[in-house]
Amino acid sequence: MSRVLDDAEMAAWLGRLSGGLWVPPAHGDGDGATVPAWFTAEVMRLDGHLGMLQLSNFGTMKADDPDAFEAALLRRSIGATMLYSTLETSHTVSYEVGAPEGMDIIILGMANQGGQRLRTAAGVQLMSVGRMGFMSSLGASSIEHLGVSETTGVVVPVAAVPGYQHVLAAGADMFPDTPLTRAAGAALGRMLFEWAKDPDQGERALAGTEAALVALVRSLFRQFPGDGETDRAGLVRAEADRIIERRHRDAAFGIAELADELHVSRRQLFRLYAGMDESLAARLLRRRLVTAREQLVSTPPQDLATVAAQSGFADAAALRAQFSRHVGVSPSAYRMAARTQPSRLAEAMLLSDEQLGPSA
Repeated sequence: MSRVLDDAEMAAWLGRLSGGLWVPPAHGDGDGATVPAWFTAEVMRLDGHLGMLQLSNFGTMKADDPDAFEAALLRRSIGATMLYSTLETSHTVSYEVGAPEGMDIIILGMANQGGQRLRTAAGVQLMSVGRMGFMSSLGASSIEHLGVSETTGVVVPVAAVPGYQHVLAAGADMFPDTPLTRAAGAALGRMLFEWAKDPDQGERALAGTEAALVALVRSLFRQFPGDGETDRAGLVRAEADRIIERRHRDAAFGIAELADELHVSRRQLFRLYAGMDESLAARLLRRRLVTAREQLVSTPPQDLATVAAQSGFADAAALRAQFSRHVGVSPSAYRMAARTQPSRLAEAMLLSDEQLGPSA
């Protein structure tokens, strides 16, 4: 039986994930293949009724012809999060309230091919190409995939998005069609492509990507109204992030100056970050290191003292010490590697290997 998800569909899927970095070779790779071997090895192919059970995980999946169902799944665990992309034939999947083992999750996904109908509290909404929605285990939801569809996104624990329980309790909704939403969808696909192509990027890159994914998901949910008291701390932290973004290049800017601009005491400010994965000082340092990396690879090349001054470090020695400690290489080694290697992002679904079993 011929496949609906043939080599041409798989090649187009990979091209979308890569953001255009990968294009199908004109005549295959010499062996007639149109997709690279590493991609074929990473993708799980799911077929028929068993494939529907495996893909739906804790949901209920239906299709007009279960025996003809096909899906291809690419996933990558990133700490407590999971990047995923699926290419699927027509079906509907419904979720009731609650996730397995009490681990409540949010599935965010952008439609990159085909059409989808998402059942939300506002009724059924069409999730056309380029639109992003979410489904939460805190409420019932369903989604209908029309024709051959592709969804790419990320799965995160509900706990990663504080202050939006009232939004998540609806079960599903669409994100506003904004530049942020569209850019986030493209970034998720590109990150999955990079990690599938090179899965051994190291613990630092893994931790950095997880932090970036959580921050990205939180920024998407900030497009919805927060839930009052719980969200007040989030609003102050969001304002702190905006001030850090604006002032981190000033070496004289620190925690005291941030507290003054927020009109809170240092003690109040530190309390707002208690229990967070990243301290306030670490957040400010990370932002300065990001700018330093950008300046190190800028054209024309700048001396280290200039890079330090433009990144918020007191001098070249301070930059060198912090860069080597937190990035893992010296600024000079980083600059040299950037010149010789292509750039890479440093910084589903919940289908376990046990669930797949030997038959997959």
